[in-house]
Amino acid sequence: MPWSPVNFGKHAGKTLPQIVFGDPDWFFWAIEENVFKGPLSQEAKVINARARAIQIPNNNAGDLRAEYFVHPPTGKFAHMEIVPASKPQHEGSSPTFRKDVIDLSVPRQIAPYDKLGCKSLLSSVKDVLFGGKSARMTPERCGAFFDDSTNFLR
Repeated sequence: MPWSPVNFGKHAGKTLPQIVFGDPDWFFWAIEENVFKGPLSQEAKVINARARAIQIPNNNAGDLRAEYFVHPPTGKFAHMEIVPASKPQHEGSSPTFRKDVIDLSVPRQIAPYDKLGCKSLLSSVKDVLFGGKSARMTPERCGAFFDDSTNFLR
């Protein structure tokens, strides 16, 4: 799919797949505020659904989960790990919860503004999906990822 560039704001010139892999907090804020109009509105619906339902790699048997950690002092997102479903949930001072998908909206679900949490999640996601925390997210790589429906559970 040819993704349209955003023509306004701090992300002008970037496509929605690029924005999600660079600043998911802004993307999900923009979704909540209904800022995308015209063709971007339809693209945003697709990206929004897919960014919340990313398939965990090598999980054909469904035996892996994404475990999300909350930082106790701040109550904000801390990090994500991929764990076996059979592993007992983390016990300790950091509250956790699990999902059967990687959900880029989790930091925003926990706290309405969490740039650091989003950065931490993106680092974990790049490691899991692209082989390294510092994987370069080019426009082509971002677009190709969201174009491939097999990357998403729903």
